[in-house]
Amino acid sequence: MTEKEPENVQPKKIGVYLCRCGGNISDVVDLQAVADMLKTDKNLIVNIQDYLCSSQGQERIKNDIEKGRIDRVVIGSCSPKLHLETFRSMAKKAGINPNLLEITNIREQASWVHDKAGIDAKVKCLIKGGVARIGSIEPLVPLEKKLVDKTLVVGGGIAGITTALEMADNHEVILIEKAPFLGGHMIGLSKTFPTLDCSQCILTPKMVAVHNHPNITMLTQTEAADVKGSPGDYTITLKHSPRYVDVKKCISCGACARKCPTGAIFLPFAQAVPQAYMIDMSKCKQCGACVKVCPRDAVNLEAKEETSTISVGAVAIATGFEPLDLSVIEEYNYPAPNLLTAIEFEEMLSAKSKTGMRLQKADGSFPNRVAFVLCAGSRDFTGRGKKYCSKVCCIYSQKQAQLVMKMKGDAEAWIFYIDMRSAGRRFEEFYHHTQEKGVNYVRGKIAEIIPKPDGTLMVQYEDTNLGMKGREVFDMVVLCPALVPSAGTKELADKLGVPLGDDGFVEEKHVKLDPVNTLNQSAFSAGCALGPKDIHDSVTEGISAAHKASQFLGKGIILIPPEKPMILECNGCGDCVKACPYNALNLDGGKAVLSPLACTGCGICVPACPVKGIEIRNYTRNQLKAQLKAILGEAPGVIVFLDPYAYAAADIAGVNRKQYSSLVRFVSVPSIHILDADVVNAAFEYGATGVMLIEGTTDEKLTSRSDELYKKLKKETRKHKKPLRYSHIETAQYEKMTDLLNVFAAQAGAKAEKRGKKEESAEVTEE
Repeated sequence: MTEKEPENVQPKKIGVYLCRCGGNISDVVDLQAVADMLKTDKNLIVNIQDYLCSSQGQERIKNDIEKGRIDRVVIGSCSPKLHLETFRSMAKKAGINPNLLEITNIREQASWVHDKAGIDAKVKCLIKGGVARIGSIEPLVPLEKKLVDKTLVVGGGIAGITTALEMADNHEVILIEKAPFLGGHMIGLSKTFPTLDCSQCILTPKMVAVHNHPNITMLTQTEAADVKGSPGDYTITLKHSPRYVDVKKCISCGACARKCPTGAIFLPFAQAVPQAYMIDMSKCKQCGACVKVCPRDAVNLEAKEETSTISVGAVAIATGFEPLDLSVIEEYNYPAPNLLTAIEFEEMLSAKSKTGMRLQKADGSFPNRVAFVLCAGSRDFTGRGKKYCSKVCCIYSQKQAQLVMKMKGDAEAWIFYIDMRSAGRRFEEFYHHTQEKGVNYVRGKIAEIIPKPDGTLMVQYEDTNLGMKGREVFDMVVLCPALVPSAGTKELADKLGVPLGDDGFVEEKHVKLDPVNTLNQSAFSAGCALGPKDIHDSVTEGISAAHKASQFLGKGIILIPPEKPMILECNGCGDCVKACPYNALNLDGGKAVLSPLACTGCGICVPACPVKGIEIRNYTRNQLKAQLKAILGEAPGVIVFLDPYAYAAADIAGVNRKQYSSLVRFVSVPSIHILDADVVNAAFEYGATGVMLIEGTTDEKLTSRSDELYKKLKKETRKHKKPLRYSHIETAQYEKMTDLLNVFAAQAGAKAEKRGKKEESAEVTEE
């Protein structure tokens, strides 16, 4: 059965509301000039407010709807990523379909990225495009899908443990950890700052609680290998690495470890969770001694990697961090005897210690002089390290210095730092207490660490306070490395469609307002997966992520965007069925039939149809053309189509005030794959000097076909002799985006100027 495309019926009244945003917009854009231009259209009601997101601003819009002055709304304000749902909720309460309210982004994508020259013309174009769009779309109702009331927590450190425990009283939780035991980096710490609590003492009870909770399934040595499905209903394939000891059978008697001649079978510390030994096959000689002595027949030296599948509705990413490989920074000469990372220093003093929780040099003696080198790979702009501050190094190095001096009263501890940062409750007091203990502080950069034949280490440095260079010899040097995302974070994020920042950590939906949400509404994040932080902040985020995930699952259903394909005409060829990467289309009785819940709205089926019989609801060819005609009607410009991930990159560019040409006009689409030559040709015909498609999704089912789409469009639009370009830019690559936009706008402008001169020359010749 085919459908009918909605007719473009002009509504009675459209309300256009422009936000000054406390000067963020009005200091750059002449909103009154924009309003005056709009008021020439009698179908529009135009109003300017200081803060549209405020209760007063919303009330104005609501009153206009309730009194019948308007039945559709265009808001010129900040990004829809921030307040679209707020405004649509208000619109629904006022009595109109929420889809009949649209936000035109004139802050992040206009006032924050352009100066006054040219911006008024751009904003007028964008608002007119918004008016054209809202006038052409139809009211839609979201589809409903039942959620799977189960959460996967990825990561067994303190953030993941907290998330799991906070959720488990109300929801079923599966917690996976790629390491053999729970605890993450925290379980390998000696003391925790600023209170100097025993790390194991405060973490072990939580680990045990996870193990014993009836609603938590704990799986160690497990990773998410594959993710299928959609938010609220994922089927995830788990990969289980062999432990060679059955966790359910092992009683931790230790008979195997006592018999093993190589120390291959072990329990890292007495309170480890799970309480089951494991075998390090790199040390195992396959002698079988452990198999023979095990009273429970728990050892299996032939164990293989296994897989299993689970269904979950939400995912919490708590994958943590790992230290930067400091061997890439040549002047440190790492690794070397008595040259440690801070994590190696901690493990020497923790319950996992192989030295009996005793600090010692390679020869077994105590180090009388210990140096701590901060910012080892952090705040590094050479390209070898990371540009960001790792946040915790200043405080934990002082804790470690205190521990050295406590272990031996006459020991010396030196801290080499760039800036001492102690931003946290009781941190400044901790800093002063460390100073009072007699720790030596040197503000300066390390030139080189030179290992000497006797096992000592010479540190060459520059003291920036004294303006002099110096050398000191130490028994031990501890490097405080940059904290980087844990291995596997990117792979998991890509599978879930969760963007990463340019630092490789999970990108928050909004750094201030939604700090644990992601652009995937069913994926949340906590702890160092979001960036370097201390235990306190990791626990706080774990609680928050659990709350957000519980809120999401508590609804019982997920609302699926209704912008799905319409089958308007079908000749039964099946091309759309073959093209769909999600198996959402089938032939029934010789006609294409859509499964709306399986469909992601990617739009690949639209250009695949040879009779142009498929359209995406509210993104039909005619609707897009109407928007383009309005955007380009006031002034020519460069049209840039953005998918949701690229749109987020443009927003981040705005937040960071990255400037680009005001000739750029963004058009948001669910996916660039809904575009065909009809739409792109129309853009050129309406005055676009160039067209660019920017795709940010990491879904290979889409990106693998992007090059084919681009080549086809280029061939079918070449008659215009105007530049068309495709680029894949992930959310984190906002700087790359702005650079590309500037270059492309300049090229498009130059070609337009050249064409203009040719046309003038042709006219002269004719005369």
